[in-house]
Amino acid sequence: MIRKWMSIVLETVVAVCAVAGVALSPCFLYFTIQSNLWIAATLAAFAVWQIVKMFKPSAKDIPEAMWRLKFVFTVSITLTGGVFCAVLAPTTPGAFGDAASVLTHVVVPVCAIADLFVAKHDAPDFGIVVWALVPLIYYLAFATIGFVLNWDFGNGRNYPYFFLNWTSPAGVFGFGGGGEYFMGTFWWILVMIALVSGIALAYAAILKRVRGGAADKTATETEVVVGDAASDAETQEENASEDGSNADKDRQ
Repeated sequence: MIRKWMSIVLETVVAVCAVAGVALSPCFLYFTIQSNLWIAATLAAFAVWQIVKMFKPSAKDIPEAMWRLKFVFTVSITLTGGVFCAVLAPTTPGAFGDAASVLTHVVVPVCAIADLFVAKHDAPDFGIVVWALVPLIYYLAFATIGFVLNWDFGNGRNYPYFFLNWTSPAGVFGFGGGGEYFMGTFWWILVMIALVSGIALAYAAILKRVRGGAADKTATETEVVVGDAASDAETQEENASEDGSNADKDRQ
């Protein structure tokens, strides 16, 4: 019960902070904003569903598809926080100087990741990595369309991030463009795909280890209980047999 309430609190914090961060952001075309909206909508639904389930046990359980969606969007928001903190923040003065950046790049990812491991559910199979790549592939297509159609992603740029600038000094497949453009867009995309795959595999492996261990423990405890019950039954049968033998001797 404590873990369930912890999960509900974390999910609520994610939803509230994501909405607040998005409301304070100047542009809605970035992966940061879209991934925050995805995880906010998903975890808000989880929080409401779990509360309803607690007060109305007869309500339907959360569908498996929703759990998979939660995993996928948690991977996406992890990418948002990780890339910002490791790649974008070091090249952006005052990156942590406004509330929107802190909420959408730090608070939301940290709480969403915590909720993934706090919530009690079976670990996903490793095939979920394929689904975890879907939001990234969608956004790569989205940003490329914006680049071609010359959308304004802010500051007069037709690309959201330097690593999705198809006309960067390093080109598409080149290297040595100087500064953050030390490699071309194609190679950055491969890095993003590798990052998402690695995050998804790591999360799935950890969940399998943690929740698999709990399942094994439960199974072992069940076997012990069943074994004890069988032993008690055998003992009672032996006692009954001895009582019957003694009764026969008394009659003789």
